[in-house]
Amino acid sequence: MAWEAVADDDQLDEGDMMVVQMGGQPICVVRLYEDEAVAVHNTCTHQQQPLNEGYLQEDDSLICPAHNSRFDLHTGIPTGVPAVDPIPTYACKIEDGAIWVDFEQQTNDAAIPHKPYYT
Repeated sequence: MAWEAVADDDQLDEGDMMVVQMGGQPICVVRLYEDEAVAVHNTCTHQQQPLNEGYLQEDDSLICPAHNSRFDLHTGIPTGVPAVDPIPTYACKIEDGAIWVDFEQQTNDAAIPHKPYYT
């Protein structure tokens, strides 16, 4: 495992998101609660739009701003069309005053979305 601190604990409030580059990929880190953060690939599997520009929902899902695809942030599974393929999810934790992500520890079997059109 290769845990990497991506933010200080106080950099993200509940409901805040940030994008970090890991392994050459854009990763969206979302602070869901005081003691929980999640990390997902930042690219919608429908038309490769940036998910960090989307809308966090109370049920821990994220809505893509382009066409309203909805993804469960814990599993990466799309829960609203038009997206039908899941987004990759990564191990993430809050510990020792930081938010940590292990890009090498993908927690689902989703394929890495092809190169985003927006980069």
